[in-house]
Amino acid sequence: MRVTAHEASLTQRHLWRSAREAIPVTHTLIVEAEQDGVSGYGEASCFMTDHYNSGLERMHADLRRVAPLLATLDVCGPDGDADTVWQRLAAELPDSPFVLAALDSALHDLRARLLGVPLWKSLGLDRPQNLRSSYSIGLDTLEVMAGKLRERPGWCAYKVKLADPGDLGILRELRRRTDAPFLIDGNCGWTPDRLVPALPHLRDLGVRLIEQPYPRAAWADARSLKEISPIPVIADESITSPDDLHACTGAFHGINVKPMKAGGLTPALAMLRAARERGLLTMLGCMPESAAGVSATAHLGGLVDHLDVDVVDLLAVDTGHGLSLDATGHVTLPDRPGSGYLPDATAHGWSVHHVPAGRARCVRRRVPGCAPDAVDAAPDVVGTALVTSGRAPVTSGAAHPQDDRLGVPVTSGAAHPQDDHPATRHLSALLQGRDVGAVSLYAEEPPAGHDLPDTRPGRARRLYGMATLDEVRGTGVGSALLRTALTVAALDGAETVWAHVPDAALGFYRKHRFDVLGRPLDLPGAGPHHFVHRSTR
Repeated sequence: MRVTAHEASLTQRHLWRSAREAIPVTHTLIVEAEQDGVSGYGEASCFMTDHYNSGLERMHADLRRVAPLLATLDVCGPDGDADTVWQRLAAELPDSPFVLAALDSALHDLRARLLGVPLWKSLGLDRPQNLRSSYSIGLDTLEVMAGKLRERPGWCAYKVKLADPGDLGILRELRRRTDAPFLIDGNCGWTPDRLVPALPHLRDLGVRLIEQPYPRAAWADARSLKEISPIPVIADESITSPDDLHACTGAFHGINVKPMKAGGLTPALAMLRAARERGLLTMLGCMPESAAGVSATAHLGGLVDHLDVDVVDLLAVDTGHGLSLDATGHVTLPDRPGSGYLPDATAHGWSVHHVPAGRARCVRRRVPGCAPDAVDAAPDVVGTALVTSGRAPVTSGAAHPQDDRLGVPVTSGAAHPQDDHPATRHLSALLQGRDVGAVSLYAEEPPAGHDLPDTRPGRARRLYGMATLDEVRGTGVGSALLRTALTVAALDGAETVWAHVPDAALGFYRKHRFDVLGRPLDLPGAGPHHFVHRSTR
């Protein structure tokens, strides 16, 4: 099995606010697991990064760390049982629930696709019927929140973020515009002295569910609220794993299960089944994520009382095609195996994605100093890895041929003999669907005299032609390309990545923990180049 990684940046249609935070853009890591020419997908969001250890750098590092284990997995082999595989991964990722979830979901998706069946069937579930999602209205001014409801009339329920449950003006205004039930969410930000007096008024305004009103640590307050509330109260932040289920049973009327937070579909399914056995209300929710993640979540929808998977409707961009929502929140699962998610490399949500060789060559041509003349002068020595900039030259001559699968122009560019080798990987940095940076990875040993420590033969990868356009310099595009390249190399079995880089780029590589080995080599027409290397761990 081969695992790889991509990055995405998801812009919301409206600035998303809760009592805790405001989220204009969410960065995510999308994991792809491939076996026998079939791919499954999972997703890990950069959300509450300190709490969930979900910053991009940390999640990439965790993926690189478990790369040796991933290389041994076979989802259709004798040791491919989902629970067994999850236990092995969980032991290696005890503090990284989102990475664990992305891998678990990708493997479940892959298994179902290899079997040629939808995900719900491979999980042993009945076909989900009549799924409808609530619509989420983020915290904002009264006028903006009312406007969001006007944009999406006719949904079965509206999940409303409130900073203060005692401030009933927002709910009264929204109630003027819909007869649908309200689900209100405190995101741990309320206190008993504000919520308890408001309970009768909330009930009269059509509130049918209260989600996580108090902080996770306030178990005594939660138990007291359960005893007196005329409205069911469900846990969100208080339920992170099956270990929390006993405490939540005593303190809440139900639970909101989010597979990404739980560590994947495997524990989420166990939590939902256990909750139903205990007579708890169940909700199935999601984090800020794209169709790559939430499409799998929806396959569990037949197990829950409330479904909250409107995240794809809240996005201005996405990464592909998966579950769909009609104008009133009815959910349709794709008629395809697995989760049904189909990545679209032209979708504007992608920020780093794998591309054909021609796309990488096109970027190399457009960046001054990254042309083949300096590189090919000494191809056995100089695999230049540049982070450089400059205005893109005006190209002329023949029209660009088309890559039919991606629907984007490509060009021959700065060709290299290994560009089309099966082991080569090409990554592109994307901005609104346009290539603004690229880097290639070759399975190539370092030149003679540059022995790498702790690196077995065949376990090195060479960075080549790393370049970013002037318009994105200083925006983190180079860092995104480099960290993804390191992760891809590790997932392909590499122990070290190496490159020759010019003086201008040396600081960048040192910042990213590359070591410099030996004296610089002065290349005619290209200037001094330094040999740099870094472990993928």
